[in-house]
Amino acid sequence: MKLMEKPELGQYMTFELSKEKPIHGWFWYKEGYAPEIVEYAMKDCRPAAILDPFCGVGTTLLAAKEKAVESVGVDASPLAVFVSKTKTDDYDKDDLESALAFINKKIGGGGLDWEFELFSPHAAFPKRNYNEILALREAIEQEEGRTRNLLLLALLSILPQASIVMKDGGVLKIDKNKRALPAKEIFRRKVKRMVRELEGRSQGHAPTLFLGDARALDMESDSIDAVITSPPYLNNIDYSKIYGLELSLLHMSAAEAGEVRMRAVRSFIGRRMDVSDMPPEVGEIGSRIPIIGTYFKDMELSMAEMARVLKDGGSAYIVVSNSVIHETHVMVDEILGQMGERIGFRDVEILVGAERIADVRPQKVRTRESMVVLRK
Repeated sequence: MKLMEKPELGQYMTFELSKEKPIHGWFWYKEGYAPEIVEYAMKDCRPAAILDPFCGVGTTLLAAKEKAVESVGVDASPLAVFVSKTKTDDYDKDDLESALAFINKKIGGGGLDWEFELFSPHAAFPKRNYNEILALREAIEQEEGRTRNLLLLALLSILPQASIVMKDGGVLKIDKNKRALPAKEIFRRKVKRMVRELEGRSQGHAPTLFLGDARALDMESDSIDAVITSPPYLNNIDYSKIYGLELSLLHMSAAEAGEVRMRAVRSFIGRRMDVSDMPPEVGEIGSRIPIIGTYFKDMELSMAEMARVLKDGGSAYIVVSNSVIHETHVMVDEILGQMGERIGFRDVEILVGAERIADVRPQKVRTRESMVVLRK
């Protein structure tokens, strides 16, 4: 296993540079990475078909489409699958004209029942914004096909700006001092941006997308040239809660989040914490801190699936961050590399892109963000 410094990759291991990029920036996803990560991997291995088993908001899939490369995306969250599909779909002139026509309609209604598991959505928005969001949601249901998806993604994407909710680490907090922007106006602006960025775009090579579990992929063996992905970080963040408002508005149900957790890698406390079958590379910390043991068990299963679906000569590129859990510095990249070697990958490399400061009182710990490269 080789450890190499690649500081030029560090700036691309966050979503920050994607927020102003056409289409990539439609839905803010702090846990994502920039398309330059995908471009780096594609130059390295020249794949004809790519898999992202933790596809998130579709960065890998959209970057592959832009390079006319076939791709497959899988995620445990229906919100992620919906966002990825909408961003990577093909749209014609009628779709775009219908989206623009919608924002000029007089919207009424708002009689839907919106449920969220953590608190009432009423508390998350000023009254006018809450009513406008529900009225828009109801009206969007009357639209069809790709136009409906575009409009619904626009609505989901503006919830943070229209709310008085703060995403603070792994917690959603109501902040009555936060200024919420007018929902209908920022929705109109978002739709206009999306239409503008789609005009004149080339079509074709839309990815295959499905809801699934990275630990048990419904895919043929030896069918993929490259895996380019970033699994949930070992950070004790439940993404089904952090993006729970968006998920609940998508399905108008509070129950969906529980189903997402059953399919997701166990990266947070509260999921089934059985560590009886822990990977040996984890050592005693996996038993002492069960979240660590269960995380690496799930990653072992996911990496075994990557090895199964990759063709001989294929490569996996996995963006991860080392973690500090209960004052224990966990070298996630090295443990994954060691697990990869045991699973059967060869020429394992850890490309260190950036160092981050983990503020874990009473001290600050320097940790790193890396790309683990596994070659079959």
